Amino acid sequence: MGFNTALSGIKASADFLSVTGNNIANSDTTGFKKSRIEFDDLYNTSVLGAGSGNSIGSGVSVSGVSQAFSAGTLSYTDSNLDLAIDGGGFFVVDAGVTNSYTRAGNFKLDENGFLVTSSGNNVQGFNAVDGVVGGNLEDLKIPTERIPPEATANISLTINLDSKTEDVPPVMNVDFDPTDPDTYNFTQTQGVQDANGVSHIVTYYYAKSDLPNTYKVYATVDGNVTDDTGAKFLGDTYATYNSAEGGTDYNGDGIEEQPYELLYIGATVPNAVDVATGTKTPLALGGTLGGVAITSTLAPTEVRDARISGRDAFSPLNPDSYSYGNTRTIYDSLGESHTLGYYFIKQGENNTYEMRVTMDGEETFIDPMSGEETRYLEKNTSVMFDAAGNLMGTYRGIPPLGVEQPITLEVRGLDPTNRSQIAPLDLAGSTQFAIANTDSFEQDGFSAGELQGVSFDSEGLLVANYTNQQTATLGQLALATFDSTSGLVPNGHTAWLASKTSGPADIGRPNSGTLGKIAGGALEESNVDLTSELVALIEAQRNYQANSKTLETENTVTQTIINLR
Repeated sequence: MGFNTALSGIKASADFLSVTGNNIANSDTTGFKKSRIEFDDLYNTSVLGAGSGNSIGSGVSVSGVSQAFSAGTLSYTDSNLDLAIDGGGFFVVDAGVTNSYTRAGNFKLDENGFLVTSSGNNVQGFNAVDGVVGGNLEDLKIPTERIPPEATANISLTINLDSKTEDVPPVMNVDFDPTDPDTYNFTQTQGVQDANGVSHIVTYYYAKSDLPNTYKVYATVDGNVTDDTGAKFLGDTYATYNSAEGGTDYNGDGIEEQPYELLYIGATVPNAVDVATGTKTPLALGGTLGGVAITSTLAPTEVRDARISGRDAFSPLNPDSYSYGNTRTIYDSLGESHTLGYYFIKQGENNTYEMRVTMDGEETFIDPMSGEETRYLEKNTSVMFDAAGNLMGTYRGIPPLGVEQPITLEVRGLDPTNRSQIAPLDLAGSTQFAIANTDSFEQDGFSAGELQGVSFDSEGLLVANYTNQQTATLGQLALATFDSTSGLVPNGHTAWLASKTSGPADIGRPNSGTLGKIAGGALEESNVDLTSELVALIEAQRNYQANSKTLETENTVTQTIINLR
């Protein structure tokens, strides 16, 4: 019996050495989980009901070899396809007949674009269709095809227009003083004779009002604003001019008014009706100077136009013709890039800006349906802010030349391959604060792109990066958990199979429930502690030697008995 006891100890110690040696051998194996040998003592009893005090141990047996699934240290690498699980769970791998489960994430791509393990087995996950991750577990594939271009269909622009920016010409916010050139924008003179036939010089002063293209008109006679009674020679008078571009028939006579042409002159603040009816009252002044009556009339046709002080006609090449402008890139349906320009022109002092849009430096295109020259953004489009500097809305029509009507801001013709396409332009969040002009531009178009690389985020989403700076979600890794990880059966290649003891795999998505996060560009190292294993190696060696000594002693005793005579 002593021989069997010693032999069982030797065999158990040999198994202990094997388990320890296996741990040491795999101390650098990615995702490896160390094993632990477990022993049971042996007792043989031949008498039914015999007490333990009559039983002598019969040695030891190996009751099992269990694995410790504690996490290993994460080691970061240079490969985006190296993955580690930071937390619970296993990667799911197609092992042929069934799935296997591993913590080793040293994956790569095969010749067909499938994500595979180092042994060539397919990694399982949820593939995406048009960026939407599916719900069927299947081989995770990385499509290598280029992505087609997408034409710009929506534009978002958040802008701040500096409230300190002045209209052109600047509004005269100070009291008129004929001796101060800073209180008016331009002048016009006229010679007249009084009742005695004496000649006098009448000077008209045009001072920009807070309305676009509108001036308040003053007059002096020989430098005097008032006559002998203190009354002004010229009562309140306003003059409104056309813009520098013209191109509009305001009064409906079939003739477009010329650039800078006088559209209205009268004693009241002008409005769109005044401009449309073409109200033009002659400039008439009167009074006494030195006791002598003086009268004068200046016909509307003789009133000087605003060319001398008015803003230049808009041109994207002339920064003086707008208050703020910028250019950005958009795309047509073939993926060709174009330059979109957007410009804002301050209109008076009522927080209003005219907005202009160009593409590739041009403000118009030829509509293939009508054959007519058409603006990308309709004429007289304006943007208005409230007194607090917040966006009020977008309008068609700029007072006093027109009546503002609320509109939805849209740009047409941006795609040369489809001029009928209309792209909404969203200005939500835009402001007019007293800080520098800034803007944030977004658009949804892009050119064709080749696959440049892939990566995984913390939720296991497979994200592709393309040469056109676009990204796309191609799929998501699957992870599995078990009711009892200790019941998993080793299957080689640092993988395990589910068993009756472990229970079926519970498949889910990373970073959900009890499943861990994915660490991209990292691998989980073996959880083997070499120091502990070397100590265990010494223990196993001593146990082996001690059991061998038992065997040697048993042999000596037996030999002594045999030698008895």
